[in-house]
Amino acid sequence: MKRLSYLLLSCAALAAGCSKDDATPSGSKEYQVEYKITSNAPVSDYLSYTNESGGNTTLNNTPLPASYQFKRTMKRGDNLTILASIDGGTAASEITCAILLDGKEVKKETGRGIEAQAVPVYVIGE
Repeated sequence: MKRLSYLLLSCAALAAGCSKDDATPSGSKEYQVEYKITSNAPVSDYLSYTNESGGNTTLNNTPLPASYQFKRTMKRGDNLTILASIDGGTAASEITCAILLDGKEVKKETGRGIEAQAVPVYVIGE
């Protein structure tokens, strides 16, 4: 189910990337990308994010909080996605993921509950 959510959100990000935003240059730019994951749980059972090459990195049983940083050259329509989840939490469980570009937070989501997951997606030019 988590992988299906990730696939659907990736497709949505690609579709959203087709919209026009005249304020964003169409050329490529190098960005400092950072993902921040926080939670009241000690571990994320599943974590997947768009990496420096535009592919996906997947991790299991990741201690929290966690942070991942890299540089990536992107253009309008390119996307960044992170999915983090908690398996077997409680109704009070929370997990939050944030995407930062050049030190500025551009997208943040919080998931709550027993099988909480957060899946922020950011499209350059959005």
